[in-house]
Amino acid sequence: MFELRQAYRGLMRRPAYAVASIATLAVVIGVSAALFAAINATVFRPIPLRSGERTVELYLMPAGVTDPAQRNPLHAIDLVRFRERIRLLTHIAAFTKADRVLGTDSEPAVVSTAPVSAEMLRLATETPLLGRIFTDEEERRKDPVIVLSYGAWQRRFGGDPQIIGRTLQLDGEPYVVIGVMPHRFPPTFLDAELWTPLGITTSAPDDARTNLVTIAQIADGATFDQANAEVSDLVRQLARELPRTHQGWTGGIITYRDWQFGAFRAPLSVLLAGVFVLLLIASCNVASLTLAQITSRSGELSVRRAIGASRWSIARLVLLETAMVNTAGAGLAMVAGWALLPVLLAIAPATTQALGPVTIDWRVSVFVAACALLASAVAGLVPALTASDTVLSVNAATPRSIGSRERERWRSVLIVAQTALSVALLVSGGLLVRAYIRTSRLALGYDPSNVLTAQLQLPPSRYANGPERVAAMERIFERMAAIPGVVQSGATMNRFTPGFAYLSQVDIENQPTSDGSSHSVQFRRVSASYFSTMRIRVRTGRVFDRSDSLFSPAVAVISQSFADRFWRSTDPLGRRLKRGNAWMTVVGVVDDVSDIDLLAAPEPTLYAAWTQTANVAFPMGLVLRTNGDPESMAAALRGAVASVDPLLALDRIQSMETFLSASLGPQTFRTTLMLSLALVGLVLGAVGIAGVTARTVAERMPEFGIRLALGCSGTDLWRDVVLRQLRIVLAGAVVGVGCAAVATRLLASMLPETARFDPEVVAGAVVLLAATAVIAAAIPASRVLRLSPLAILRG
Repeated sequence: MFELRQAYRGLMRRPAYAVASIATLAVVIGVSAALFAAINATVFRPIPLRSGERTVELYLMPAGVTDPAQRNPLHAIDLVRFRERIRLLTHIAAFTKADRVLGTDSEPAVVSTAPVSAEMLRLATETPLLGRIFTDEEERRKDPVIVLSYGAWQRRFGGDPQIIGRTLQLDGEPYVVIGVMPHRFPPTFLDAELWTPLGITTSAPDDARTNLVTIAQIADGATFDQANAEVSDLVRQLARELPRTHQGWTGGIITYRDWQFGAFRAPLSVLLAGVFVLLLIASCNVASLTLAQITSRSGELSVRRAIGASRWSIARLVLLETAMVNTAGAGLAMVAGWALLPVLLAIAPATTQALGPVTIDWRVSVFVAACALLASAVAGLVPALTASDTVLSVNAATPRSIGSRERERWRSVLIVAQTALSVALLVSGGLLVRAYIRTSRLALGYDPSNVLTAQLQLPPSRYANGPERVAAMERIFERMAAIPGVVQSGATMNRFTPGFAYLSQVDIENQPTSDGSSHSVQFRRVSASYFSTMRIRVRTGRVFDRSDSLFSPAVAVISQSFADRFWRSTDPLGRRLKRGNAWMTVVGVVDDVSDIDLLAAPEPTLYAAWTQTANVAFPMGLVLRTNGDPESMAAALRGAVASVDPLLALDRIQSMETFLSASLGPQTFRTTLMLSLALVGLVLGAVGIAGVTARTVAERMPEFGIRLALGCSGTDLWRDVVLRQLRIVLAGAVVGVGCAAVATRLLASMLPETARFDPEVVAGAVVLLAATAVIAAAIPASRVLRLSPLAILRG
C-alpha cells in the first residue's frame, strides 16, 4: 500500500504526463474494444440455438463448381431423403423465405415471412412470449397458422395482448395467429416478421426445386468429419437415383460460425491486426513519455538510490505508476468503446447488421484488460529498467536533471519502432483505399443514374397462372410509363440485394458434360423493356419484344461471358439450350453486368422473357429510369401499382445508387476502419516525435547556450534538432518498408482484391510520415530560436 501511495503521489505531481498517457491509452484501447465487440459477436458469442456449437448447415454444390460462395440450399426432395436416411445428424430443421402481402385494417403491406419446420422453432433457446409454436402435424399439413415476431407484434398490431386467435389475411388467404416470440428471437439467419408452417412431406416430388436452408445437430458421439462424409455419400446416392436433377452435384456440412460469419473472418482479422499494431504504437508513445519523465526526475531518483533504495524498488515504482496509468486508461477505454461502438456499426449498416447483436460484454472487458496488461509491459519495462540504473551523477548541492545516453538511445529506438509500425499501418490502409477505388470504378454494364427499383409480389391466390400474371404486369407497366418524370420502365427477377442471386441449371445442345450433369448459370426473367431501361448494350442479335409470348417458341438472351464460355469460337445466335424441360433459342447477346455484388466478377447469365416464363413463386424487381431524383418517384410508383390492384404492395424501394453503396458496404467498413487506425497511428507518431524533440531541447539547453555564446545562430541549432529527429524517423521508415512488404503479403492472402505491393502507396506513406515528422519536430524545436545565451548560462 505504501508503494501504491508513492506511485499515486508521483503521478499527481506530474498531471500533464498522467493525463496524456491515460488519454492516449483510453482512445486506442477504446477503439480496440469497439472492434473486438464485433469480433466477439462472430467468434465467441454463444450460438443462439439449443444445439449450440454442434449446429451445422447442410449444403449442395452444383456440378463442376468448387467456389464456396456457390453453395446451394437443399431442395425439397433432399430434405425428405436426409430425414429418412441420415444417422449422424439429428434435429434436422429447414426454412425458406418469401415476401408476402399482409392485409391489415389500413392498407396492405409487404412482410418478410419464413415458412419453417416446427423443429426450427423448437431449436430456439427462447419460448413464445404469448401463445405457442405450431406442431409437427400442423407443419406437415401446412395449416394456415402464424407465429409473429416481437417486432411485428409491436409495429403492426400495437402490442395487442389479445392478438392470439386473431385472423389475418396473408396474400388474401386467412391465417390464425397462434404465438408471439420474445424480443431476442430470432437469430439473424432466421430474421422475419412472421413464421408459417413449411409443409414439406414425404410426398414431395422428385423435381421439387424449393430452396430450403437446412441446419442440424451433430449426433452425440459423432464427429464433424464423420457427419460430413455421411452427407456427401447421401448426395452421391441421390445423384444416382435422380440423375436428371442431381447428376454431378456434391454436398456437405459447414459449422454454424463458418456459415454465418465466414465472410467476416478475413476482414475482421485484418482489422484486429491493425488494432494490435496501433496498441504497440500507443505503448511506444507512452514509453517515450515515461522515459522523458524519468529523465526530468533524475535528481529525485538519484537521491532515492543514494539513501538506500534498491534498483528493483526504483523499477517497481515506475512499473506501478505505469500500471496505474494503464488501469485508468482501460477504465476510460470501456466508456470510449461503448461510445464508439454505434459509430463503428453505422459505417456500413447493411454489413454490420449481419453480425447480429453487437454489445460490450464481459468478454470485451477481458480483452480490454489484456490490452492494458500488454501496454503496461511494453510501455513500462524499458523505462523501469533505465530508471533503476539512475545514480547520483551531479553535485549534491546543485542537483540537475541530466538525460543519460542510454535513455536517449532508447528514445530513438522507440521512435524507430513507432515509425516502422506507422508505415506498415499507413501502407495497409492505403492498399485498402486503392482496392476500394478500383472496385467503385468497375464497369457495371449498365447506367445506374436516376434509376429507382422496387420489389413487387403477385400473390398466387389472386394471380394463379402465367396469363393472369402477364396481364397484370402489362397493366402495371402502362401505369408506370404514365408517371410524370418516368423516362422508361421495366422489370427483372432480381432483388437488388448485395450477394443475392438466382441460379439455374441448363443443358447446352451438343455440349454434354463428362458426367452428364447440367451447367450452373445466373438466371433472370426480364421484361422486353428491361435492357433499354437499364441501358445494357446489345452486342449482337436482339432482345425480347412483344412477339415473345406464352404461345411463341421460347427464346433466350445471354450475356457475353455466357457466349464466351459455351460458344467462344462460333456464333451463339440460333444455338439452343434447355432449362428444365423447355428448349430455348438464343436470339441475342448483351454486355455482362454487375447486378449482384460489385465485389464479385460478373458470371454467365441467361435471360428469359417474362412473358414466356411467368412463374408464381418469385417476386419481380421493377426498374424506373427518371429525369430527376428517383426516390422522389416512390409515392407515384405506389399509386400506379395500387391503381391496378389496391391489394398489391411494394417493398425495398431504393435507388440503384443505394444498391451500389450497399454492395460496397464490406469494403467501406474495413477501409474506413483501417484508414482511421492508420491516421490515429500517424497522429500518435507525431505526438511522440514532438514529445521527444521537446525533451531533447530541454536536455541540451546548456549546450545550446554555449553554442549561441560562441556565435552559432538559432537557425542552425533549429536545423540541427529537426534533422536529427528526421534521421531517426527515416531509419524507422526504412524498417517500416520491410514491415509493410510482409504486411501487404499477409493482407493480399486474406483479401485477394488488394495488391501484394504497391510502390506508389509505399512512397506516399513514407512521404506523408516524413512530412508529419518534420512538422512535429519543427514546432517544439522552434524554441531554440527564442533562446538567450546569457539567460541559459546564468541558469
